[in-house]
Amino acid sequence: MSRIETILLDRDGTLIEERHYLRDPGLVALIPGVAAPMRRLAELGCRFFLASNQSGIGRGLLTADDYAAVHARLEDLLRDEGIVLSGAAFCPHGPEEDCACRKPRTGMWDDLSARFGLRPETTVMVGDKAADIAFGQAAGCAETALVLTGHGRSEAARLGIEPPASGVSARPRSPGRPDWIAADLGSYLELLVQNRGHVHAHRI
Repeated sequence: MSRIETILLDRDGTLIEERHYLRDPGLVALIPGVAAPMRRLAELGCRFFLASNQSGIGRGLLTADDYAAVHARLEDLLRDEGIVLSGAAFCPHGPEEDCACRKPRTGMWDDLSARFGLRPETTVMVGDKAADIAFGQAAGCAETALVLTGHGRSEAARLGIEPPASGVSARPRSPGRPDWIAADLGSYLELLVQNRGHVHAHRI
């Protein structure tokens, strides 16, 4: 496992429960089990960022203000758990707009890395779609992980990947395929906690 310092997350179906074109802040709910390992990783020096396709804006199903309200609610929920996001980027365009920022294109990575000095060799991209994995690989991320929440289970099936019954399993690196597949974000983050804790212990 690579030394990970930056954890780049998809939002819907990965960090929060999937809601179709979410516009109501009252419906924002963290995926169960994410808070404790996020908090521990932050204590170990990791930073968290979001990169989220929001085509509902381009489709006219929600507004940029709706996105901002949902994001503010997410930050509140994380803050209640003692967690602070270091940054976020989103793509408001529909797929037909052929923009540079919609995953799997790397515009959001270019934005975040320029603003926050992110390094791909210490970054993992975690998401519930094949586009998240392709995005992470195109950005040069050290690792990618597919979670089975949200659209993850159907995406794994489409990619021909047998999901683990529970926890996390490693996969051989190949284009368009994740390095890890995890039951949920919390499971993958717990693996990072173990790895970071091991490295930290050896440095003391």
